[in-house]
This record gives sequence, C-alpha cells and structure tokens, in this order.
Amino acid sequence: MSRALPYYGKLGIVNLSSEIKRIWHSRDDELPELPRKGWSWQQQTDPELDELRDLARRIVETTPLTEREEIAIVTCIIEEGRLEDLGEELDVTKERARQIVLKGLRRLRTHQKKVTGISAYEIL
Repeated sequence: MSRALPYYGKLGIVNLSSEIKRIWHSRDDELPELPRKGWSWQQQTDPELDELRDLARRIVETTPLTEREEIAIVTCIIEEGRLEDLGEELDVTKERARQIVLKGLRRLRTHQKKVTGISAYEIL
C-alpha cells in the first residue's frame, strides 16, 4: 500500500471569501434544465429580422382572421414552422393546414387592399 499525502482530500477553503465558499459548496447542486435551442446557425438572429417579425405579428393581430388562420400564419410564415407541426397543433392533416395558411394569406391581402387601397402585388 502506498502512503497517502498528508493533505489528501483537504482543499483549504477556510481562507476563501464567503461568495467563493458558497459557490464551492453548491458545486454538486443540480443545474436547471437549459432550454433547447436549434442548431447554431438557427440561433443567430438579425435585429432587423426580429423587428420585421414583430411588425408582421402586429399586422396579423389587427387583421380580421379566424383563430386557426392566425395560428397558422404565425406558425408557418412568421416563425417559419413546418406544415406537419401546424397540422399536429390544429389536429388536422398537412394538406388542410396548408389550405388554412393560404386562406389566411388571402384574407390578409384583401384586408390590406381595403385599408391602403394598394394591392399586395403592386408593392412588389
């Protein structure tokens, strides 16, 4: 058997500050679950893109859409979600989710034409 060092297991934390002692003693505490994020290239955000998404959400909120159409447009168009996920959320098929999105977009264009007098196709 080998002989243990005289200070084996003793780390000498007596002289450390109280804040460091608190951190030292809490090192075995479980960390909170971190929120799941997408891939690193999906985490990069552009401030202008965030402003445009915020504006799009406000436009969708002020347009007379049904609740399903509003959810569909926010999920698929603004948040760039998939039709499969939207279908699961609304409890419909992927094809029906696509139809709801398109109907909501038609209502948005019609509402814009009534409010501004300019067709959405004239802007482009």
